[in-house]
Amino acid sequence: MYTIFETFVGAGGAHIGFKQEGFVSKYVNDINDKCIETLLYNNPEIRETAMVDLRSIIDIDPNEMLEKTGMSQGEADVFFGGIVCKGFSMAGERCPNDERNYFYHKQLEIIDKIKPKISIIENVPGLINAEVLSQDTPIEIRNEIDELWKELENYKGKKAHLRKIGGITKEFEDEGKILRNKKEALLKDIKREGYLISVIDDIKNIYSQMGYDVYHRVLNSAWYGSATKRERIIIVAVRTDVGIPFEFPKPTHMDETIEKGSKDLVDRENDNLLKPKTIFDAFEEIDYSDDKDIDNLPMKHNPKTVERFKYIPAGDSIANHIDKLPDDLKISKFYSRGSTMRLDGNKCSPTLVPGHSNFPVHPVEHRSITVREAAAITGFPIDYKFFGSHSKRCEHVGNAVPPALARALAQSSKKLLDEYYNRLDSLNEVAITRED
Repeated sequence: MYTIFETFVGAGGAHIGFKQEGFVSKYVNDINDKCIETLLYNNPEIRETAMVDLRSIIDIDPNEMLEKTGMSQGEADVFFGGIVCKGFSMAGERCPNDERNYFYHKQLEIIDKIKPKISIIENVPGLINAEVLSQDTPIEIRNEIDELWKELENYKGKKAHLRKIGGITKEFEDEGKILRNKKEALLKDIKREGYLISVIDDIKNIYSQMGYDVYHRVLNSAWYGSATKRERIIIVAVRTDVGIPFEFPKPTHMDETIEKGSKDLVDRENDNLLKPKTIFDAFEEIDYSDDKDIDNLPMKHNPKTVERFKYIPAGDSIANHIDKLPDDLKISKFYSRGSTMRLDGNKCSPTLVPGHSNFPVHPVEHRSITVREAAAITGFPIDYKFFGSHSKRCEHVGNAVPPALARALAQSSKKLLDEYYNRLDSLNEVAITRED
């Protein structure tokens, strides 16, 4: 059995995938107590095998990790960290000075001390193009950035309010253009001065200095049997002394709707590929007769909201059908995707992002999908119980690594580790024979 350490473990999406492949947990971390409650309730064996840590990653002492897990440096097999990604997200105004952008530095510091054979970082695809400020950026430039991004956030909040009441004026729009121009000019200046660095390059350089070979690519969860086509960038670092390249897992499911980016991983002509799992496939696994499953209780929507839902075709958004609504139901075309998009049950789901405490609209029924339905789409076991408020449980599912993707990564890791340990055994046998 191989061992795994996990930071930013969340509700346990990645944990499930590695557990299914026989990995034993030695350390789990998340600052969210409800996520840890969810993880431990559904995976009680963790209490016996692992150190459970509720501290911020900033406060973690890697020496304590080794001491409390009873492991020595270099002994751990896999270190998985779905590092916090709010600073990297393509949504909103990405501030290069956002402190959350630098959590990966602490993650890498911990990895440098633990020295696992394989280190895996999971994040949003936007990480590929993300840039942050270098450590030697002058404080006055950092302050200027913080002030401008605060202005941009305030403007964004005002715009959302004015849009609801139809109060956006030309003068207000011009104010926004001025702020965006200031932003672009400032970004050009700090880039010209060499203060903006690529996050992905920074991660690779640090890993290299630590003695790791690095591989990365974007993987689609639907390729591995998840009912959501959630894309994630996976950065894998293999300790140089291991001497075995990491091979990203080959897709097991494929059709033309999800083939983008898979060309060099799959041979659609010769590989024995399954059809992608659909939303309706996932729903078939749910026991709808279980009225005690609070995770499967539908939200109670406002009657007008329900009437609006009736105008949304499968796979479409209400923004495209505002003109068809009766006057008493008409609303702004500016809506979050989560609360105004109806899923198409015969396809994979897009990435599930909870909006206003709820998920997208059910393919057939005039309501948002439940936490249980979202969890089934993501790939959680059908009896997995979530803890916290409805809003938090939605977030826990929406933020999770789809277990099918994690399991595929676990299989690739296991293949590499099998080869590594078999090689060690062979070398030891040769050494013993020579001694005899």
